Amino acid sequence: MLTVMVMTRRRRWQKEVEVLREVAAVARQGWLIPQPSPTLKQHGDARHLVVFVHGIFASSGVFRPMAFALAREGLAPRQVNFDYTPVGTIERHAKRLCAVIADARVPGPVIVVAHSLGGLIVRHAVQHLGLHVDALVTMGTPHHGTSLARPWPWRLAQELSPGSVAIASLAATSHRLKRTAVTSVIAEQDVLVEASSASLSGSRLVRVPGVGHHGVLYDPLAWSAVRDAIRSVTEAPSDGGRSSGEFVVGPDGTVRDRAG
Repeated sequence: MLTVMVMTRRRRWQKEVEVLREVAAVARQGWLIPQPSPTLKQHGDARHLVVFVHGIFASSGVFRPMAFALAREGLAPRQVNFDYTPVGTIERHAKRLCAVIADARVPGPVIVVAHSLGGLIVRHAVQHLGLHVDALVTMGTPHHGTSLARPWPWRLAQELSPGSVAIASLAATSHRLKRTAVTSVIAEQDVLVEASSASLSGSRLVRVPGVGHHGVLYDPLAWSAVRDAIRSVTEAPSDGGRSSGEFVVGPDGTVRDRAG
């Protein structure tokens, strides 16, 4: 009986700690969101490019701690911070993302780190617009939608709903991600995006215990997954099917390799 009571109290204490960690992460974002980073930020020369794409209602500021750490370690000397508003459509934001990456004129691999809705924007750019991404890390991305978005009245939120046209089109064309090394980072205490939705079939799965939807952005294990993704395409020889790293964007928003 005593053992059961101790275990029950321990679980309750652990749950309280997890809630406090998520509250702290939300508070931290409240401070970071008003501080978006410059679109192109260079800490040194690099052939590869690391791109950060935030979630809905956020800004590139939420990636500041991670981006600074990666730059300090020499893993992300050249960065693109993509900002977008919580209106419009996934397609519209994906077209802008293609243009921003094309403007960066990167000669080597492209690695994208995306949180929540940001992951769907990147997938649309890859699967429907032809953007080449060597490695993609999605963090708490609702690959299969989230039912919590259904009551929201505007279009971008509706695209996050399970069964939406946007979600269905990404599922139907997921084979177009075969040239991209995808890592799905799953926050095990995420109450906004279920683990089954944050898991993309065929991707490397990284489960982060004890953190929620926002806390995963600041978790050491999640950062390690990002480091692994960067190293996987910058340290291992791979042609990636690329003839060059420079892209041009057509009037329809599709991407073409400049040398192709």
